[in-house]
This record gives sequence, structure tokens and C-alpha cells, in this order.
Amino acid sequence: MRQLLLLLPTLLLLISCKNEPKEPNADLSEESITATTSNPASDLLSQIESAHHKTAYLEKEVIQFDIDLNFNGNDKLDATLFLSTDSKYVRIERKDGSVLLFDGEKVWLTPESSSKDGARFDVFTWSYFFNLPYKLSDTGTNVVLKDDGVLRLTFDAGTGDAPDDWYDLYKHSESDLLIYAGYIVTYGGTPAVKAATNAHAIGYEDYKSIDGIPIAHQWKFYNYSDTVDTTTTIGDAVLSNIKFIGMDKQLFQKPDNAVEITL
Repeated sequence: MRQLLLLLPTLLLLISCKNEPKEPNADLSEESITATTSNPASDLLSQIESAHHKTAYLEKEVIQFDIDLNFNGNDKLDATLFLSTDSKYVRIERKDGSVLLFDGEKVWLTPESSSKDGARFDVFTWSYFFNLPYKLSDTGTNVVLKDDGVLRLTFDAGTGDAPDDWYDLYKHSESDLLIYAGYIVTYGGTPAVKAATNAHAIGYEDYKSIDGIPIAHQWKFYNYSDTVDTTTTIGDAVLSNIKFIGMDKQLFQKPDNAVEITL
């Protein structure tokens, strides 16, 4: 199992895509290359971006899907999510009728009587997990190969709400699709060293082709300590009714009677 998970340099960084054959690197754009000269870390990153058809994905405008997310036996999120492919806008319509929204600058919640606990975390975290394969070379990101051959993603200071977070990335050895990402949560001011003692991993499974782009339809969460502990599943999510739609700016405008959720 460890041989599958670790990204050995000789192998170059969710389950193999059943409906989407492995594609060559012909559709890989220059923006997905993170270094001016080839190196093992940037090569692995490029392979992941190519396998996920990053260029084709970013040519779309908005992706919509239903998500049923459970964590530690509790219903964490049951909602319809609208996400611009560039992550600039996020809208989460919860089944209880409340709406979480990121309009590109601020986070809003309506109605005002809705629980604000974890609202800002929710609007950014679950959308980030979905868009992760397409955000590996964003401005403010850095990738290096650790001594064990795993590709680690870190962030420049001031990037997002939790710049001290990191992600350890694992790709499938044949399809190059992202299958696991170990991560820490420093949101709320938790020091990275302390957060690392409670690290988790997300597993991406059940890839299916949506308009020619492989999308994982199931997530699983595990404990993580340099390796993914798949013996116990601590959370899971089912994604359904996934489709690309056009941009509707009104969808991402501040709702009436909304309250701002600050950091």
C-alpha cells in the first residue's frame, strides 16, 4: 500500500478514472508550469494538472453539484454548491434554506438568524477541496518534494485565511489523477506544529467524466501522519448532479437580508 501512495521520483506524483482514458500532455497550458526549468516537483504537478484537464476546466465558467457531507458520524453539509472554476465565487444553498456566499471579496450568510458557526470555514474549505487539482499552481503557492518523495503544497504568507496550511499530494501511478491529499487545518489561529498532530487526508474516488473532464464523485476522509491511514474512514461525501453552467453574476451577488461573516 505504501508503494502505491508514496510519490517516488522515479514514478514522477481517488481511484483511476474509469470513464476517461489517460490523456497526453498536449492540452497542458504554460500557466500550469510552476518553474522556468524542469524539476521533479513541477513535473509531478504538471502531470496532475494535465490528467485533470486543467485548461479545459478553466475554460468553463461555473460548476454546480449537490453534496452530502458527513464527518465523524455527523451531517456536516447537505447542500447545492455553485463554484466558479477560477474559485473567485462560491454559493452554497443549504437544504435548510440558508445561503452562504462568497462574492469575490466578502462572505455573506442569509438569513441573519442562521448559525454562523463555521460558516466562513465551510464556504472556502469544501469548494477548495473540489477545486484542488486546478489550484496547485495558483499565485502564492509553492511545491516541493519531501524526502519521502511526496509532493508538498504550501502557501506564501498572507495567502487566504490559513496560509500556514499544507497539503501532501498523492497521484495515481497510471492515470495521474489526484487520489489523496494529506492536510492540516490552521484556520482560527492553530499553530501549524499543533495542527500537524491532528492531520487528516481526503481521498478522491469514483471519477466520472463530465464534459470530458474527470471529476471525483466521492470523497473519503482519513487520519494522516506522513501516510494515509485508510483503516478507518472518519468522514465521507457523495457528490451528485454535477454539471457545468454559464456565469450568472446575480447568483453570486449579496443576498437580501444577509450578514457579513468576517475572519
